[in-house]
Amino acid sequence: MTARSEVVALLTDFDVARDGTGQRFVHRDGRPFTAEEIELIGSATEEDMRAAARQLATVPQRLTELIAPYIRPGDDTEEPPATG
Repeated sequence: MTARSEVVALLTDFDVARDGTGQRFVHRDGRPFTAEEIELIGSATEEDMRAAARQLATVPQRLTELIAPYIRPGDDTEEPPATG
């Protein structure tokens, strides 16, 4: 099975909008996803997600933007557990 370009495009063009009631997925330019786009994303296959991940990996800054809100401050400074 091959990745569907329209799904990959949506997976690489999303952001999370935060408001007082929670979060919602929007396009990077702030436009909300349509019902059809939400349905299409919901049908994403493993191959679609892998293709999107490959595209995002070629743009490290975009990948960082996507995951930064979910990383707690200080996580990168934790020392590994002592062994032995």
